[in-house]
Amino acid sequence: MINENKIKYQPWAMVAALFMFSGMVAAMHQFKIPTIMTEVAKSFNMPLEQAAWMMSIFTFVGIFLALPTGGLAQKFGPKNMVVAAAVLVAAGSLVGSMATSGGMLIFSRAIEGVGFILVTVCGPMAIGKYVEPSKLGSAMGIWAVWVSVGQVIAFNLTPPLYKSIGLSGVWIVYAVLALVLGSAVLVGIKTPKELNSENIEQSNVKTSEAFKNKDLWLLCLSFVTFCILMMSVLTFAPTFLTKNGVSVATASFATSLPMLLGIIASPIFGGLSDKIGSTKSLHLISLFAMLPAAIMMFSSTGIEMYVGAVIFGLVGMGHPAMVLASIGKVNPQPELAGTGIGLLMTCQGLGMFLGSMLMPYFLQMGGNWTAASWFLAPVAAIGLILGALSKF
Repeated sequence: MINENKIKYQPWAMVAALFMFSGMVAAMHQFKIPTIMTEVAKSFNMPLEQAAWMMSIFTFVGIFLALPTGGLAQKFGPKNMVVAAAVLVAAGSLVGSMATSGGMLIFSRAIEGVGFILVTVCGPMAIGKYVEPSKLGSAMGIWAVWVSVGQVIAFNLTPPLYKSIGLSGVWIVYAVLALVLGSAVLVGIKTPKELNSENIEQSNVKTSEAFKNKDLWLLCLSFVTFCILMMSVLTFAPTFLTKNGVSVATASFATSLPMLLGIIASPIFGGLSDKIGSTKSLHLISLFAMLPAAIMMFSSTGIEMYVGAVIFGLVGMGHPAMVLASIGKVNPQPELAGTGIGLLMTCQGLGMFLGSMLMPYFLQMGGNWTAASWFLAPVAAIGLILGALSKF
């Protein structure tokens, strides 16, 4: 058995930053499409239904690959898998740069999606392995901003790049960036000699044991409800706002504001959890905040809309960091870490998928967007109950 106090870790902030930047570039690849989707669809003669798959393929791939990816990380090591993710994302982007049809471009996006799910699952595992336990919350707070940072950069960088160098140029630039940051992880992250495989006792624990962990299931299912709330707002709030007279630019800003503020919220929540020595209270507070935030963003086009966006970003977006920091507490055996993270990411994909599916049905039942948002109340209540029941 290894004494954690004797392990010589690298500086936690450096480790978290390197993994975060590698994840960030994967998120940039995911979000390089939305701001230029109309132009890309036209250039490849794709109808809207087909063009939508350029984004949805990422979630679709993740639902099926998250669990197997956890097992691969256990076998080959999470750091190596993060590097492999960078290579796959770059490879997919290079294939996309040579696409001559919409089908080929979507296929290339699927390759990128595989890399995306690898970094989604293996990034938190890597931080859990290479960061000292007392700084895990803070490190997860830094890691948890990878999607937000990647989205913001992609939304602002892609349009001017596309205008100046075209699709092939953008795809090549992003591929090179993925390889550079993947190389930084490969070279910059060192495995403490105390964690070398020859120093670790072999365990006969079966990974299937993780599926018998009630607290793990409760935490993961609670996260499903958060993802439903988040995706309901991010997917449909712009439609509500523009249909009520808000300009496209203002609607885009209002719905991207939570992600921008999340860059601040995640590290703050991570640091607070380390300071108070607990993640559960912050986990429940951040999930609770999502409901009034969602309702406000579906109820007003004025100041209430912005208040909802601020609550969403500064409080609600602290939730993913708390979930990631809690996963090791409900699933403490290192041999089961891959399965636990894989299950969590499967639930994330399920929640994001449901979030983009349920609101139209709620709209039909409620008759208007504000009434539809109130159907999210039982979703939030279920999540709070599940989170409260989970012991961590």
